[in-house]
Amino acid sequence: MRNCRTEEGCDTEKFSSPIQLIETAGLTINRDYKPIVESIGLNDFDPIWRFQEGNTVKDIRPRSVIRINVPGQDRERIFYLKRHRPEFMGFRCLLRLIFPNQTFSQGKIEFKNICDFRKKALATAAPVAAGEKWLPFPWMGSFLITEDFAPYVSLEKRLRDAPEFFMGTDGDLRKKAMLREVATLARKMHQSGFNHLDFNATHILLLYEPESNIPKTALFDLQRVDRKKIFKFRWMIKSLARLNYTLPEDIFTAEDRIYMMQSYKGKKDLNVFDMFQWFWIKRKTARIQEHIRKKRIRASKR
Repeated sequence: MRNCRTEEGCDTEKFSSPIQLIETAGLTINRDYKPIVESIGLNDFDPIWRFQEGNTVKDIRPRSVIRINVPGQDRERIFYLKRHRPEFMGFRCLLRLIFPNQTFSQGKIEFKNICDFRKKALATAAPVAAGEKWLPFPWMGSFLITEDFAPYVSLEKRLRDAPEFFMGTDGDLRKKAMLREVATLARKMHQSGFNHLDFNATHILLLYEPESNIPKTALFDLQRVDRKKIFKFRWMIKSLARLNYTLPEDIFTAEDRIYMMQSYKGKKDLNVFDMFQWFWIKRKTARIQEHIRKKRIRASKR
C-alpha cells in the first residue's frame, strides 16, 4: 500500500468502497482490517474496552477518543478508538427483543451509518470495527474504531492553517470549486436519504490531487445522522446553515454564500422560493451563532 500521508498520488478507494463485514459475538469488523486488528490483539470486545495505550485526544462525559499508532512495514498507521460510556438502554431493551437485528448502541449506530453512506457512494473515513456489550444489563458499552483520514484534511483545518489557499485570483477559483463540491456533497447526501446533523467545516474532508483545484470530498463523525424523511424539507436549511456558520467572514463573501446555495440547487438563477429558503438559512445561521455565543459565556463562568 502506498503512503497516504501526503496528498500526492494516493489511492483513495478505501474512503468510498462498500464495506464487507465479519460478524462475531458483539463485534463487527471491516474485512479489509481483520489482519491488522488481530495482529494488535483488538479482535474482541473486552481487550478493546480495557485498552489503555495510545494518546487521549478527547475525553468528555459521553465518550472518549484514543489515538493509536501502529507500526507497519512501509509506514506507521493511525487509528482512533471512540468508546462510549455505558448508556442506559431503558425502553430500547424491549425494542431489542422485538427487533434483534436492529442497532441501538452509539458505536454500532455510527458504524452502520458509515456502511450505509458507502453503499450510496458517499465517501467517509475508513471504519475498522465496532462492538457492544451489556455492562451489565440494562447498561450497554460500545465503541467504534476508524483509521486516520489522511490524505484528506478537514475544511476547518485548511481554513485555520492556510486561509490564503482560498484568497487571491487562484484562491477565488479554488474557493468556488470547493463550495460547489461541498454543496453537491450535501445535495447527494440528502438525495440518498441521509442528513449529517453536524454538516460543518469540522466534519467535511477535502483532498486536492496534484495540479487540481477541484477537491474530492468526504465526511466523518457520522454518529448523528437523521433519516426521518418527514423532515426532509428542512435538511437543506439545517445543513447549509451549519456550513454557513463555519465559513469565516473574512474569506467568504455574501456572493460566495449565494453561490453555495446556487450550487446546492444546481442552477444559476434562484427563484422566489429559493430566496425564501436562503433567508431561512441566514436566520438559522444567526440562531446558531447566538446559541454558540451563549454557550461560551456559560462555559466562561464555570
